[in-house]
Amino acid sequence: MSWLKQHGKSLSLALALLLALAWYSRPVDVYGLIPGVTQADVLSLYSRPLGPEHHSDGPSAIRELYPEDPEWDAALTALEALRFRRPPWNLLLQFLPQNGIRARVTQDGDQHVLFLLGQEDGNYVQVQFFIDSWSCSSPNSSRSLPLWVPDSRETGEALAEVLRPLMETD
Repeated sequence: MSWLKQHGKSLSLALALLLALAWYSRPVDVYGLIPGVTQADVLSLYSRPLGPEHHSDGPSAIRELYPEDPEWDAALTALEALRFRRPPWNLLLQFLPQNGIRARVTQDGDQHVLFLLGQEDGNYVQVQFFIDSWSCSSPNSSRSLPLWVPDSRETGEALAEVLRPLMETD
């Protein structure tokens, strides 16, 4: 009992830290990634199939959608259905400088999808799926922070397939 009394504050602090990290890395929707973003007033979408050596394996699709657009509901539903987990070390990474660009080898069938949900007040959340990994822009720096998504590659490819027809213009 004496040992517990002596180390009670340290144990309480360690438990509080573990609980905070577990809460931070819980699954969240796209609005849970960046504090202050609670709705979308504009969607900027970008999708591109990749081939070997980053060559495009088809047409890139770029589109900006607004609530009055007929594709708005379908696109927003697809993006809001995603669930992300933030690695606990993102809390520190967002304040550290980024270490240059990592080269990734692309193959036929790889996808690059980027979307931005913006608000009228200027707040936004930007998420990117590239080949098999997900990242989110940090509001505190220009750094991309990693995200964990269940079945990362399959989820990204499915999102690209849902968004591509919505981004086609007449």
